Amino acid sequence: MTLSILISLSALVCLAAMLRSDRISLGLPFAYLAALCLEHVPGAFARMMNGNFLIGSRWIETGIGFTATASLAFVVGVWSARFLNPTTPIQGPVDRHRFFVFCVLGGWFFNYGISFLRGIPTLGAALDKGSAIWMLGVMLGLRVALRNGDVVWMAIWLAALAVFPILTLLYGGFLSYGALAVIIVCSILVISVRSRLRLTVGAVLAVFVGLTLFVNYYVNRDNIRAVVWRGASGFEQRVDAAKRIFTNFEWFDPSNARHQIALDERLNQNYFVGVVADRIERGQTSYLYGRSLWEALLSLIPRYIWPSKSVFGGSGDIVAQMTGLVLSRDTSWGVGNVMEFYINFGIAGLIIGFIILGWLIGMLDRKAALSESRGDLGRTIVCFLPATALIQPLGSMVELTSGSVIALVAAYGWKWAWEHWFAQRTDVPKDPLLSEVGRH
Repeated sequence: MTLSILISLSALVCLAAMLRSDRISLGLPFAYLAALCLEHVPGAFARMMNGNFLIGSRWIETGIGFTATASLAFVVGVWSARFLNPTTPIQGPVDRHRFFVFCVLGGWFFNYGISFLRGIPTLGAALDKGSAIWMLGVMLGLRVALRNGDVVWMAIWLAALAVFPILTLLYGGFLSYGALAVIIVCSILVISVRSRLRLTVGAVLAVFVGLTLFVNYYVNRDNIRAVVWRGASGFEQRVDAAKRIFTNFEWFDPSNARHQIALDERLNQNYFVGVVADRIERGQTSYLYGRSLWEALLSLIPRYIWPSKSVFGGSGDIVAQMTGLVLSRDTSWGVGNVMEFYINFGIAGLIIGFIILGWLIGMLDRKAALSESRGDLGRTIVCFLPATALIQPLGSMVELTSGSVIALVAAYGWKWAWEHWFAQRTDVPKDPLLSEVGRH
């Protein structure tokens, strides 16, 4: 188990070094692998630290072993996308600040301004995926502010980053969606921060603070959701419930049994992967042989064309079927990319699936970074949104496939809006950031 954890984390470090080698990246491959490790490594670490966790430990060991294999395969896929197609960025002047504001306000409008339309099939999915454009504006704005040493704008962009996680917690009762958004936005700093020492210290602090918030949230999760899910009308009631996170606040302690239990119960997708692998080996269930991949293709047909389509997002049924466990209908159960690639074609499916996924995210990330450096911000959107839709380590193939296609459609809409309505058509001074990028 220890070796698998080290391999997974080493793959993450190697990926960061690869992306930093020429800095033609927005950090999206790192965001995916960091999110994948978040769902698998802490739980395995908790098992390793606490010898009292005996039940299911062999399944955990199997699952983290598959995660290590998947992490290495993903890095290989990203490498193939980047270094088999070398490209040099070209400088291009553009009003970036205007673009940052366009992305943030546009994303917030989709997310909060017209959220009442989310109940409409297909349109609701387009609004959901299209709203992710706010992350592009915040990440690019934060990078520029950090490089310029502009404390005021850093504070502004960090405040903008905090909006989505806070509102998601207050109105949904979930921390995971906001955490993933923070990982995606902040991953660009892994690429752009020059000092390795600052990067290392910042990464360690980020992990420590993140795990601290998680364990305090986990203790109060049921109370928060009880208030939020019963439809508390008063905003103050929701805030009071969320403030319980900071009641009896504790800093993360890896030797604390309560913290270990929290990690094991929520950040340990390995358990399900190991159970499935064991059941397949014993002949209690069988591989899907591409069934979920076929369903992913069917998901591309819009529901307004095929209203009776039996394919839905979410993966609770497939998790219950493959693990043989009785799962609560009131909880979201993600099949996860590791499990789904494995249950279709075994280890071969796991390796090939993650190589392809790494290649897709790596290719889109590189194209987005190159387009941004050239000032082609419309094309940056077209590459960014589908890549972001693929960063779902707990998502199903149906969600990844349909989500990325819908994100692409939404991205072309944003591209048209930017280029025809908002883009500044007059010449602008050359952004010093372009010169810096062009030197790599």
